Amino acid sequence: MKSKVTYFIIIMLGFVLLSQRGNAQFGINKVQYQSFEWKYLETKNFDVYFYNNSNYLAHFAAVEAEKALQSIQSFLKYRINRRVPLIVYNSHNEFQQTNVIGSYLPEGVGGVTELFKNRVVVPYMGDWEQFRHVIHHELVHAVLNDMFYGGTFQSAMTSGNLRQIPLWMNEGLAEYLSQYGYDQQTDMFMRDISLSENLTGGLENLNGYMAYRGGQTFYWYVAEKYGKERIADLINRLRIQGNVNSTFQSTFNLSLEDFSEQWEKDLKKYYWPDIDKFQSAETFSSRITNHKKEYNFYNSSPAISPDGERMAYISDDGGLLGVFTRSLDKKDDKHELITSLREQDFEELNILTPGISWNPKGTHLAISAKSGGEEAIYIVDAKNGDYDKLKFGIQSITSVNWSPDGKYLAFIGSPGEQTDIYIYNMDTKKIQNLTNDVFTDKNPVWPNDSKKIYFISDRGENATINYTNDNFLMWKYDYKQSDIYTLDIETKQIKRITNSPKNNKTSIAISADGNKMLYVSDENGIGNIYEMNLLTGATKPKTNSLSSISQLSLSKDGNKLLFSSLTGGGYDIFLFRFPFDKNLANDTLPITKFRTQLLEKDKIQKELADTNKTGSLAQTEQHLTSYGDFVLDFSRQELVKANPDVINNDTQTEFENSYSDIEDQIFPVHDYKIKFSTDAVLGNPWYNTYSGFQGAAQMLFSDVLGDHQIYAQAYFLNDLNNSSFLVQYSYLPTIIDYSFTAYHSAVYAYSDINTWYRFRNWGLAINASYPLDLFNRVEGGLSWMNVTKENIYEVGYGNLSRMLFVPEIKYVHDNTLWAGFGPHQGSRYNIDLKGSPKLSSSGISFITLTGDFRQYVPVTNYMSLALRAAAGKSFGANPRNFFLGGTENWINPSWYNGYFPFDQPEDFAFMDFPMPLRGWAVGESKGSQFFLTNAEFRFPLFRALLAGPIPVLIQNFQGCFFFDMGGAWYGNLSDFKSTTTDIDGNIKVNHLLMSTGIGTRLYLLGIPLKIDVAWRNLYYAWSEPSWLFSLGYDW
Repeated sequence: MKSKVTYFIIIMLGFVLLSQRGNAQFGINKVQYQSFEWKYLETKNFDVYFYNNSNYLAHFAAVEAEKALQSIQSFLKYRINRRVPLIVYNSHNEFQQTNVIGSYLPEGVGGVTELFKNRVVVPYMGDWEQFRHVIHHELVHAVLNDMFYGGTFQSAMTSGNLRQIPLWMNEGLAEYLSQYGYDQQTDMFMRDISLSENLTGGLENLNGYMAYRGGQTFYWYVAEKYGKERIADLINRLRIQGNVNSTFQSTFNLSLEDFSEQWEKDLKKYYWPDIDKFQSAETFSSRITNHKKEYNFYNSSPAISPDGERMAYISDDGGLLGVFTRSLDKKDDKHELITSLREQDFEELNILTPGISWNPKGTHLAISAKSGGEEAIYIVDAKNGDYDKLKFGIQSITSVNWSPDGKYLAFIGSPGEQTDIYIYNMDTKKIQNLTNDVFTDKNPVWPNDSKKIYFISDRGENATINYTNDNFLMWKYDYKQSDIYTLDIETKQIKRITNSPKNNKTSIAISADGNKMLYVSDENGIGNIYEMNLLTGATKPKTNSLSSISQLSLSKDGNKLLFSSLTGGGYDIFLFRFPFDKNLANDTLPITKFRTQLLEKDKIQKELADTNKTGSLAQTEQHLTSYGDFVLDFSRQELVKANPDVINNDTQTEFENSYSDIEDQIFPVHDYKIKFSTDAVLGNPWYNTYSGFQGAAQMLFSDVLGDHQIYAQAYFLNDLNNSSFLVQYSYLPTIIDYSFTAYHSAVYAYSDINTWYRFRNWGLAINASYPLDLFNRVEGGLSWMNVTKENIYEVGYGNLSRMLFVPEIKYVHDNTLWAGFGPHQGSRYNIDLKGSPKLSSSGISFITLTGDFRQYVPVTNYMSLALRAAAGKSFGANPRNFFLGGTENWINPSWYNGYFPFDQPEDFAFMDFPMPLRGWAVGESKGSQFFLTNAEFRFPLFRALLAGPIPVLIQNFQGCFFFDMGGAWYGNLSDFKSTTTDIDGNIKVNHLLMSTGIGTRLYLLGIPLKIDVAWRNLYYAWSEPSWLFSLGYDW
């Protein structure tokens, strides 16, 4: 069984590597907006890579990585065998430029761990606790990679140990260990999922975001029911047995299905009593959006207009995140102003840390979004979407807030190693950093007098602004605290408003008279709205919500309050009227069961600390090990207090002495030097339409940062003359990507004179790609080509050879979004110009111009219409040939007249086969000019027969109806003849070829397989069906 799994993975990876290079004509760009001067810190277990003198950030990452690794290894009872490269970026914008991962990383990706070298790549996003969490989370993946695969893909291939960890087990464990157990965010999320009946399908159906939260809940459940030690036992059994179901059977004496069913039931028992204790959001407010009826997930970041009649908000209504305005009274009166991921401006909206704000007149909005290599503030016309852009050279800009007097824009900016509050003067056009310290600041809000700013911070009692990277060590500080402060914009004096650092605050709103403040706190275990009298300091709750509340926006008169809430498995916006006038029956809220346990644990730890007089448990308040010390009886829902001796052996406490040693260490710093190491060396089968199945050897080498890559592939047959190989070096650290290639290819072809010829093409090429932005690029290259045609049976007879110098330039656009087996939305096109001057007697002269235009129109979230038009023409003394017919990677190909259609060696060199034209043989039509149109309606048949990263059976069926039409001919447009007449006077197809049919797409053994049934138009009738089996994705 192990050898079969290894074989399947080799096939899949080989196919992926080849298909990625074959489809490189399109794709969103990974833009290198800047150059990085890299160094690295050396710790006991890590090499921490950093740049631009970000030693402070790297030191924080090094300390937290060593702490996290100790905790993970102790919990899993396993020690890693290799050093782990940890690559730190100063912002998410710069993180998106990494070459460690070849694909584009959207905003939702907060960190990544890859298997080739077990590299961990993380961005600092302005929040120290979030940064620690991401480092710890990704290191769990790194330890599992080492534990299951030996630390690299190549070691896994060598040992044949390629057992897969289901996504929900992998991500769930990373969340559980990085949060030191359960946490309140997951508790709130799972409460909503359980009570809204969205917890269906069991553990195996925990995909996407549910894989993180649901997976974390699974491990908490195991720890509570069986003890924390059972988790390590489960993971070690999975590593040995490889099969999830048998692992569950041996660990819990239950099948995965039975365990999953019991897990669902127990969670519902745990959360259902909360319905009587708390209120749904619609009990005390009015729903403005409805994600279920509007078939979306996100409705967030509400901002009420100055007149209180409309709101602006972010939504994924229509499939893409955009900014909308909407009437509060007429819910169908909504207008989309901006869509992200469509053009260079508004490449991405800040959905993780959003902020939308109106100007005092209600005519414009201020919004932050990604634009090129940095973030910008956009001043958007609220009626037509026209905008102006403000750029300050700051990598991260979030939470923009327009002052009530219209003079200032306040925002959170993170230019490097710290996050501060900035204001921009709309009159003087000057920007000012108001805090300029090491602490994390969030959510700036203006009162009506526009003289100060309320904000949330982790600064504790440190109200001065003297603490910088030079005199304050964040890795020795409890940065997991949250309180509200005010900042006078003239004096820069900071004043603490709340003093409950363990209660997380997320949003603020100030009354019109400036005497009251509304804010969101999770004091009772759920994010609720509280009111504070700013004159007396008295606080009281305003809501007792069942679901977590966030993102407050208060009308100017204080009578309307908008908020966002997770409800029913999605985010919606609600309107709370007269929030200052409404009061609850009680001044305290009921506390969730999980919050009760945390408070009880804090109490016990404090008692133990006071008894021991050592303070050994003080640090545990930073990282609460949730649920690990209590036994929960789900049937009775009672808590059994743990033995204090058990608590004293808490995992986090075990390492405190060694933690202090780590925090005091000085790590040596080294200059980065390029050193190549192996990513993968594979031998696997490969297939394309022209060569069929072949044995392929592939090798990939790179440096740690991925800036320098060497790729080689070879298909050996007898000797070099009959073999094909390619060696390519890619230079990627600058905005222009360069590649240098040496290659040789050979193929045998049977001709129409009943003889075999060998076609060969060998030479050198240099190519460059210059991305203009995320969606557009210019490519250029120069190739030196030597192509030959050699008679195998009669040496020298009919032989031809050419030596060509071929310059090429291409413009590429692609802003498509994928779903299933191909693009689902957007457009992509390229225009290509290449040619060859005749520089020698063996040369030829031509110029070829081609264009390929594709549009994808979503019909629903899962259905789309794909349209394509391509055309080309070759000019000059020796114009090139185009060959129409067939489809890409056709497993059962049909060749026109039964042999390869090309006769000249240059035809083999350029291989101009526009596809697909299904139902027709390869080379059915040829000429020096062509056109090709395709139309497809794509729809899902059914999804996920068997989920998993490497499915053993089949996965995700998609269907399509298609129509193909094209033709190739010589001469001018007037020479194109759609039909012709045979010698018997019958009209038949000539240059115009058409076909229609149906198809299905599926993953078989992890490989995308296409099955099409096509009918050719013969002018007088439609042909018998032709079956086409091919590999790859849709165009």
